[in-house]
Amino acid sequence: MTTHDAQTPRSRTRSHGGSSRPTIRDIARAAGVSVATVSRVTHDDPRVAGETKDRVREAIDRLGYTPSSLGRALSYQRTNTLGIVLPGLGGPYFAALIEGAESVAVERGVAINVLGTHLRPDAVASVRQLAERTDGLIIAGGTVPDAEIARLAAAGRVVVVAGESDDAPAVLTDGRSAAAELTRHLIEVHGHRRLSFVGEPAGSPDTTLRYEGFRDALREARLDEAGEPLRYGLDVRSGALAARQVHESALPDALVCANDELAIGLLATLPGLGHRIPQDVAITGFDDQSLAEIASPRLTTVHQPVAELGARAAAGALGETLDPRTVLPTRLVIRESCGCAADPEAITD
Repeated sequence: MTTHDAQTPRSRTRSHGGSSRPTIRDIARAAGVSVATVSRVTHDDPRVAGETKDRVREAIDRLGYTPSSLGRALSYQRTNTLGIVLPGLGGPYFAALIEGAESVAVERGVAINVLGTHLRPDAVASVRQLAERTDGLIIAGGTVPDAEIARLAAAGRVVVVAGESDDAPAVLTDGRSAAAELTRHLIEVHGHRRLSFVGEPAGSPDTTLRYEGFRDALREARLDEAGEPLRYGLDVRSGALAARQVHESALPDALVCANDELAIGLLATLPGLGHRIPQDVAITGFDDQSLAEIASPRLTTVHQPVAELGARAAAGALGETLDPRTVLPTRLVIRESCGCAADPEAITD
């Protein structure tokens, strides 16, 4: 006699959306949890509470889910290697990030394998290959698609640095609030009313948040932007190009740059075009790189602990428990490029 009260695992799998087999996202949706939680349950992570673990296992059984071979490989095979995925390998910001990660890797006897994706047409495939050869991955925010981060997080330990993810722990700073504080300083202390942002707002999660913070401060002061953002990359050469653009148009009161490299390019170029800093235009940066302290005039910027970002992310990728969102503090560093007098005490903690 045939009964219709139960389905075999095979028939349950077929009934799930018509796919050959369910994905980890299907399990997360059915159990009402994140993809990262499903991954932890499949890896028998003790951090998952009993009730949540039971709910996930029930969904796994009901839908007939089987973890991927990549997940099993990363769960049981140890390579003593940490992978770092960045959009590019140039510049002091990424150097500091790698240095911080390396400080943790050296302590633990782990080698580092760094992948730059910017010039790779096969970036996703390259990241997957790197994942198969490492014990954990650090991925810079915005470097690979969110869906790929979910896939990798389901397979092994992944930490997103300088960005956010619903599927993996993230280590970051609050760039939006920091940029708003910096912009408020220009408005409230120096009385600037025509401010422009330098950097491509959609270029990276970091730049997006800094632009949003810039706009937050303008809205609070009931000010409009002095034109569209100057959409340039995050290097010194782009800062020089931005300087020539503002020279050929109406010069704003202040230029709020997405990072220090852009600001350094402006500082180096605008005086040669006949503009005094900060008398004619104030300039600010973000990151507080070493060049900010020795620039002329010295650069007002936001200090963020880039090396510590790398170190915290490395510790998480190598097994240390992280909160879903670890936010490290920033501080406003006031120097002369905004119009403040040279004063070693003029640093906001």
